[in-house]
Amino acid sequence: MSTQVQPAVEPAVAPEKHVLIVDDDASILGIVSEVLGDDGYTVSTASSGEEAVDILRDNQFSLVMSDIRLPGINGVEVLEHIKRVSPRTNVIMITSHASLDTSIDAIKHGAYDYLLKPFEDLSLISSAAKRAIEAYSLESERSQLIRSLKLSNKELARLNGVLHGLAVRDGLTELYNHRYINELLDKHIAKSDLEGVDLALIFIDVDKFKVFNDEYGHQNGDILLRELSALMRENVRNKDIVARWGGEEFVIVSPNTDEQTATLLADSLRGSIAAHAFMKNMMPSTPSVTISAGVASLRKYGTKAALIEAADAALYQAKKDGRNLVRAAS
Repeated sequence: MSTQVQPAVEPAVAPEKHVLIVDDDASILGIVSEVLGDDGYTVSTASSGEEAVDILRDNQFSLVMSDIRLPGINGVEVLEHIKRVSPRTNVIMITSHASLDTSIDAIKHGAYDYLLKPFEDLSLISSAAKRAIEAYSLESERSQLIRSLKLSNKELARLNGVLHGLAVRDGLTELYNHRYINELLDKHIAKSDLEGVDLALIFIDVDKFKVFNDEYGHQNGDILLRELSALMRENVRNKDIVARWGGEEFVIVSPNTDEQTATLLADSLRGSIAAHAFMKNMMPSTPSVTISAGVASLRKYGTKAALIEAADAALYQAKKDGRNLVRAAS
């Protein structure tokens, strides 16, 4: 493999092809740079957050991949700086299991995605970068076309539709993402209050997902999450809204639904997942996959914050009681 590494002082590179990698680990820096260089991108590198900020002052990038843990200015601070100076630049956090919660929280504050290291499969680097850069290119195309005033209403609607899909969907599972489900929950709570009807919230967690990743690898873990997401969409009602909350956690918003009905729905979904043969064409024997779920209702808890806290506590109780269980908030 050959790497195209672009020093920051060289003549300007089109942002769509320009990627910045930030990591204080030289081996990680080398691996990611080599993969993306082979993919045809011009790669600049920084070994610290301070160096990254200096490079960003004079260069534009479609994508920055940054380690979450950096000496001095850390990865989250690099993310915050990028969102101030170049809001359209997408940021992918590179993290280990020890910092996974921080990376998921970074996604809630504007990061596009995260990658776990050590890398199980180098193609994951390529696919994550490709998605992020395509999103950047679409946004750039939309802005340029609007500025030129040569865009038809039909084409503008198409581009806005594509961009909306990228903004509200989780890149891995294609479910709604954490940011958008929060907005939808606000809207449905307001609607429920106005109409005087109940609303239920179901929190779901994949049991022992870290054990699965350790045994089968993170790439298979991603495949499992995609298959599980499709199964959930198929086994809920049309009015139910399924989203990825973060990591291996999911949420279902069930409008005009009381706690008892939502508990039955969650248990039916739990049974379907426990009985499903996951990855049956990929492994000699299908792995056992189960979920735990917690259920709470708006009528019982009154506010969004209390509803989320109650559903999360019920999920914790289901896992404490042995997993592969559904518990209603008490």
